[in-house]
Amino acid sequence: MKRVLVGPIFLFFLLFSTLSVAAQESTRVTAIRAGHMIDVEAGRLIDNQIILIEHGLITAIGSNISIPSGAEVIDLSDSYVLPGLIDAHTHLAMTEMPGADINDHGTYYYTTLLEPTAFRAIQGVAQARTLLESGFTWVRDVGNNALYADVALRRAVEGGWIPGPNIIASGIIIAPFGGQFQMQPEKPDLGNPEYIYADTEDEIRLAVRKNIHYGATVIKLVTDNQPYIYSVEDIAAAVDEAGDVGIKVAAHASSDEGIRRATLAGVVSIEHGTRPTDKTLRLMKEMGTVLVGTDFPATRNGAERHAALVDRIRRAYEIGTPMAFGSDVEYYREGWTRGELTLEFLDSYTDAELPADYILKMFTLFAADLLGVNSGVLKQGAAADIVAVDHNPLDDINAIRGVHFVMKDGRVYKQDGRFEWETPRVMNNPRRKPQRR
Repeated sequence: MKRVLVGPIFLFFLLFSTLSVAAQESTRVTAIRAGHMIDVEAGRLIDNQIILIEHGLITAIGSNISIPSGAEVIDLSDSYVLPGLIDAHTHLAMTEMPGADINDHGTYYYTTLLEPTAFRAIQGVAQARTLLESGFTWVRDVGNNALYADVALRRAVEGGWIPGPNIIASGIIIAPFGGQFQMQPEKPDLGNPEYIYADTEDEIRLAVRKNIHYGATVIKLVTDNQPYIYSVEDIAAAVDEAGDVGIKVAAHASSDEGIRRATLAGVVSIEHGTRPTDKTLRLMKEMGTVLVGTDFPATRNGAERHAALVDRIRRAYEIGTPMAFGSDVEYYREGWTRGELTLEFLDSYTDAELPADYILKMFTLFAADLLGVNSGVLKQGAAADIVAVDHNPLDDINAIRGVHFVMKDGRVYKQDGRFEWETPRVMNNPRRKPQRR
């Protein structure tokens, strides 16, 4: 057999040509003909717009924009075009399987004990894809991911290894001893690796540093799942430590006192916020603290608990407390994808009779502001995170359950209702905190 020797010059030209093709793909101009475009900031519809996209960003929008020669043209003339959706409270690597409510006694013990990080990361790959397919271009993953499966997923998405939304990842949840579990003295470490137990300011600061070292881009605290809860000073220590490197702190808080303390300590958001008084909701408004209510639909929550959540949604809206959408979906339902389950939460906001334009802002603009990312709007300079539906979501917000087109960072992932994924020619393996957008 004749051997062919490949010299360094040939290898150089092979590499150069591969990179050149990739560079040409990334710099190609894309033009979208948007028949109906949603201006989420103003809550209005604008017809017959041209959106130009280059380098993953929107470079121009208008009705009289010239489409450059050679641009790829995407015709969405019959569609309603809006920013990509955002879920500010998800758990990609946490899935309660059927029967978990009975077998797991309402805790995460079985998942923690029986499912290793690698398996949960694989689950996360599937969940991430379905969320992107449903129109979610950003998510904030807030813990319960074993040993940093969320960080691994973030790196895999950024590196082009898997399809999924861009991810803000929290790493391991920081909590007082016990976390969200009721411990027993013979097995005090049963909560690992779901939680880092930290009960002093020094321990809290160390836990924050560990999470950041291992790749977290947000910090998650549990404030009040135990009889003892963090003080304002405890929570402020985490806010201060994370803030040194520009990272925000989200606080799981259900009780009015836990919500109040976390708000006074300067967290960016309250997760769940189940039982706030009007006084505390007004404090959140004053401090600019965002309520991420994780407002489960009645199909999951039951009538009584759902009614209480609907009441809290209405009160927060009437008071003017900032709100952003977050689901907290970590369960499974036969025949449903994670993305479809996430969009079921629309029921809670329509039950509370929130205006459609406000709900849409919760899913886009308000959530993007909370995450600190350049998304959630369609305007020049914003990330080209764009989805399309068949009907006007300003008339009926449930229209966003039918996303048929998805673009993230200028790349098309779903078109004509079909999900498209091809492993890119050039991938990378990011290991550090991504630059803030």
